[in-house]
Amino acid sequence: MIMIRLKCPLSLQRQLFPFLLSFLVFAWGGACAQRPDSLKQHLSGLLVLYQDHTLSDTAYLKAVDSAAPLLVHDDSLEQLLSTYRQIAFGNKRLGAYRANYYTDLALYSYNKNKYGSAIYYSERNNEEKTKAGLFEKNGIPRSELFAITVYYNNKDYKRVFSKYDSLRPALESLPAAISSGKVSSSQAYIAFGILNSVVYASYNAKDTVRANEGILICEKMLEGIRKQPEKFRDLGTVYDYIYHTLGYAREKYLNHFGQAQDFLQQAIHEVRSPGFPPNYQPAYTEELYAEVFDFYFEHGKKDSAQHYLDLVRAMQDSLVKFSNLEQSFLLEGSSKLLASNGHFEAAYNDLRKVYQMKDSSFYSVSADKDNNLYALAKEENTHNELLRAEAQKRQAEQFNNLFFFILALLLFGSVAAFLIYRSVQRQRLLNLRLSLARNFHDEIGPMLLYASTLVKKEAETNASPWVEDLRIQILRIMEAVRGISHDLKSSDMSTVQTFYKDVLSLLEKIRTSTGIDFTAKINTGNRVLSHLQYTNLRKIVDELITNSIKHADCSLITIDIKTAEQHLRVNYLDNGKGMLSGGQTEGIGLQNIQERVRSLNGDFQLYNAWPEGYSIDISIPLL
Repeated sequence: MIMIRLKCPLSLQRQLFPFLLSFLVFAWGGACAQRPDSLKQHLSGLLVLYQDHTLSDTAYLKAVDSAAPLLVHDDSLEQLLSTYRQIAFGNKRLGAYRANYYTDLALYSYNKNKYGSAIYYSERNNEEKTKAGLFEKNGIPRSELFAITVYYNNKDYKRVFSKYDSLRPALESLPAAISSGKVSSSQAYIAFGILNSVVYASYNAKDTVRANEGILICEKMLEGIRKQPEKFRDLGTVYDYIYHTLGYAREKYLNHFGQAQDFLQQAIHEVRSPGFPPNYQPAYTEELYAEVFDFYFEHGKKDSAQHYLDLVRAMQDSLVKFSNLEQSFLLEGSSKLLASNGHFEAAYNDLRKVYQMKDSSFYSVSADKDNNLYALAKEENTHNELLRAEAQKRQAEQFNNLFFFILALLLFGSVAAFLIYRSVQRQRLLNLRLSLARNFHDEIGPMLLYASTLVKKEAETNASPWVEDLRIQILRIMEAVRGISHDLKSSDMSTVQTFYKDVLSLLEKIRTSTGIDFTAKINTGNRVLSHLQYTNLRKIVDELITNSIKHADCSLITIDIKTAEQHLRVNYLDNGKGMLSGGQTEGIGLQNIQERVRSLNGDFQLYNAWPEGYSIDISIPLL
């Protein structure tokens, strides 16, 4: 009696687990020995500790990661991970934990035969780990290996070949890239895994051309890998193992028993060797032993077949528990041996259990295809992400509103404090200036007045040039003191611009009343003038304009005010007839102008061009 078992490629039904779990296996520790009920109790206890704020976010996530992978068969897994999900998706920096969440869901969906959902979650796992820097950005995504393996296990060879066709250019470019040192060990493993599925699917579909193409790519990849043993040392034995299983598949397809057995023994030696990665070893070993059992049973070697069946039955590693293979394979293998030894009733009972399991699996696979669980999982996950995004958006808006409100309060308070401080400081400064002004006026003023009186009496009784000079100097000092007192009392300092505006206003009035036009220019007006400077300059310009109106018979007055470094220059001219030599040049008005310029320590220059007008240049030092 010929008995049929659903076959899958060597290790490929299980190959996806070492890939997805290799980064988790070290975290399991003693949890591997716990029962599912105790693990759920453990997770419940962790949740209580987290809600009591005994565990931080990351401590809770790490603790859950140590137990959740062992519950991927449990129907309550999604509920158990609800708090984990909220934490992981509530913080952008927790991408590695979001990837772990998708890993758990992918394994859970796979074990529940929801293969579309499993493929979707594996893709999201790949995206999150790539963003977190745990997976390479370039190359073939690991989710492609997951998907093509799932397609093969469901005998969906059309999708296997379609996926392979889309990946063929990348796969064919790998041998050259490996030789040039541009391919990582994990990328090479992904390629070998994909080619393994493709080659087995091709032999099952009797497509030897595609199968030989896949084997040839593997051989070329191995040539480059063997030239860089140190770089590929961690997975070198796995590459050889996969290649030898492909050689076994080819020879078995060609009915070459001896050659097939040789390749099989090489694969057995490699999977048992110390160089085989311990995290991958249980899954590959179980799958290989199952294939060896079939191989020897089909060729009538029942003792050898029984030996490998017992080896699978003896495997207790927790990594194997992720597979649905073990139970169905043990029942089916036992049924084969019982039937071959004439125990048909016992063989029938075991076979019935196998077909019940397969019917259930087939129903789940059919439902998965009919209901398109990939799309449903994507839609559900997208909806959850939208809800999380909306919650995060509201939280961010509330935070922003609070932040800007506090910022506005701080800004308003800072401005108010600055204005108050500035007002207080200005008042203090003004009080100090008023105090100094009073001291100048009340103390120095009387002394100068007394000195002026003494000089006046001396001039009346004993007139002399030096007495007159002394009287003039005392008058200048008194005027300077009054100017300083005025500057100290004033809260607004005069500037060159202020002086220019006053002159401009006066010339406007003159043009309105007399018809004499004017032009006025200034280069910069931000320099400060003392009260003495401002007052004398105003009087000087007033005198000049008066002379032009009374004596020059002009129609245009021009004034140019310039500040240069530490001096102010005023150039004044009109288009009148100028001054007669020895006449108006000695007038009292010009003498007063010269006297005021000297009091400002300035320079006075008269350029007379009778009868074509005149010009005056005045220069005084600035503060």
